[in-house]
Amino acid sequence: MKCMGTASKKRIYIILAMLYMVFLLLFLRLAHLQLVMGDQLSVEAVKNHTSLIAGEDVPRGCILDRNGLTITDTRVTPTLMLFPEILGKDEEIWRLSEILGVPKSVIRGKVKGNNNFIPNLSRDQVREIESANIMGAYVIPLKTRYGPGSLARHIVGHVNNMDEEAWDDILKKDLPDKNEEDRYKITDIIGVKGIEKIYEKYLRGETPEFYWLASSDAHGRVIPGLSFKQFVTETSIGRNQVVLTLDSFIQGKVEEVMDSRDIRGAVVVMDVFTGDVLAMASRPNYDQNVLGVYLDSAAEGQENAFNNRALDPYHPASIFKILIAAAALEEGVVDPWEEFFCKGEYVFDSGLVMNCWNKGGHGRINFKESLAHSCNCVFIELALRLGREKIMEYSEKLHLNNTEVIGYPVPAFKSVNIAPYGEGKIGNAALGQEGVRLSPLQISVLVSTIANGGLCVKPRLLREIRGPQGDTIKEFKRGKGDRTLSEKTALELQEMLFCTTQWGTGVNAWIPGYGSAGKTGSAETGSHGAKINAWFAGYIPLDEPRYTVVVLAEGGRSGGDTAAPVFKEIGDFIMKIQ
Repeated sequence: MKCMGTASKKRIYIILAMLYMVFLLLFLRLAHLQLVMGDQLSVEAVKNHTSLIAGEDVPRGCILDRNGLTITDTRVTPTLMLFPEILGKDEEIWRLSEILGVPKSVIRGKVKGNNNFIPNLSRDQVREIESANIMGAYVIPLKTRYGPGSLARHIVGHVNNMDEEAWDDILKKDLPDKNEEDRYKITDIIGVKGIEKIYEKYLRGETPEFYWLASSDAHGRVIPGLSFKQFVTETSIGRNQVVLTLDSFIQGKVEEVMDSRDIRGAVVVMDVFTGDVLAMASRPNYDQNVLGVYLDSAAEGQENAFNNRALDPYHPASIFKILIAAAALEEGVVDPWEEFFCKGEYVFDSGLVMNCWNKGGHGRINFKESLAHSCNCVFIELALRLGREKIMEYSEKLHLNNTEVIGYPVPAFKSVNIAPYGEGKIGNAALGQEGVRLSPLQISVLVSTIANGGLCVKPRLLREIRGPQGDTIKEFKRGKGDRTLSEKTALELQEMLFCTTQWGTGVNAWIPGYGSAGKTGSAETGSHGAKINAWFAGYIPLDEPRYTVVVLAEGGRSGGDTAAPVFKEIGDFIMKIQ
């Protein structure tokens, strides 16, 4: 009997243990459903009788400037949401096109695509849309990726619906490294240009921060006339942040100046010692929220608005005389006080004639004065003394054939490639024309080398990528400066560039109280109906230089008249906020 009692107790203990395990498993399952799956289940439950609309146009990590400020101006703005199942009549699309000031093709593209919203509406547009009472077109507050104050759009790039090419690219590169549930869908919106594309895998978000609820019918179609309600999830998934070297205050001023002066071209501002790009702007600009307008123009063979002119190669005109001067001084083929005579034209041994921009000639002029007055005849003579090979050698030495930007891949191209025959080719190259093409950013590197005493630094656009908790998960370290010019040559060039802004072609770039130094350039483009690409490239302040500013103005009058005043206004602002 005693043994039987012990066996019974054992059975009871086993049964109790099993019950305990069952209850424990049920408890753990319940905890998982409530704590882990709570948001997802809530969303699914709401979906049964409502349409769930993301309260954020594109869930993505932030793109910040060096001070931690948003570059894209991400914010909640009045946004037009289009519902394809309700909207679609031609007269409705025409009316919306008229209110928003965009082509009907853009509205149709929004209706057909996954990107069915138009943010940043003005008060007048909101009022007109609501008054029009168009079924399937509603205005709701939406957290938009690109606000009206979005800066550096050609660097940041944009997102868009995935096309077949992007989908094929993801299938080849991204999907094999991802878990099944993390894979992209062909209906996703992804980064297709600039930072958005380059760092897609870091910026991509999983879920919106909040949703809007709209009552829907049995087929999931939004019921017209019913109001929207906000639905906030209890937890939010942290996102990465991409931190640029740009300074939004300087970037904003650069863009403001370009727009107020109607400058078409580019401006670059760079730290002369670190190579950090503090501002980079390109004009004409484009609207990241209404891409259809620009895509249609490109498809019709018109200008591609997405081109970043700060990274595009141009003939630098007389800016290239800086390199000729540097090479001539380093090689000892000229003395700063050597005298020349300019009669307004240079006659080669072959009889070929090249004119100086000053058709009357500069007369007797020394080398130091020749850079300040940008005398073509002197620099043709110096280029011939150096020869093609030396010019090419110094182009390599001063990194002018290097398009590398830290954190921002740029297509490589041969910047200096002088034809190996004819003195005329060398003469043209000396004037920054045939055989020489440089981007505004490359010119920034050249001027910075002079400004910092002969050290060439690599330009940098990315500082770091931060994880959801603010920790650095990828760092873009500055490059080490290479000694490419002797300090003696750099100081001589600084003196010559100072003369340019004191009494030479760049007097309009002089900044009272701070000083400046630099070089003008005016490049003719085309043979018939030619226009001028106006340049000014220089640094500030005069003593202890800190910033390089390069201005390219397409269709300007001259470097001194058009580009130099832009340099002055931007430079004056930078010095006053430091």
